[in-house]
Amino acid sequence: MELTRRQIGNVLVLSFAEPVSLEGGTSAQLKERIRSVITEERKRLVVDLGNVTFIDSSGLGALISALKVLRANGGDLKLANVSEPVRSILEITRLLRVFETYPTAESALESWRETGAPVAPAEGR
Repeated sequence: MELTRRQIGNVLVLSFAEPVSLEGGTSAQLKERIRSVITEERKRLVVDLGNVTFIDSSGLGALISALKVLRANGGDLKLANVSEPVRSILEITRLLRVFETYPTAESALESWRETGAPVAPAEGR
């Protein structure tokens, strides 16, 4: 599983480089990679799910775990470009009430700007 990273101000955008099914081992990899990129300066994360073809309970657990860690530290996680199969699972599990979803990573970034939250370079960068 290859993740691409884009830093936009103090927000990190993670995208899957190729189609992937988030289950079992790939979910564990995602959870570990998200934990490794959360820092004091980087507490806002957008996960682009456009290349996710399927997600099971372990994949959902990885996203929920990341959301909990970020919110406990004053941050947040938003989902972007949610594929139709993944959106269906989020609807069935009622997790669309938990996660903010946006059609694009850029619209997720804009949502922080609209609330007055700065999306600017982190201190010392």
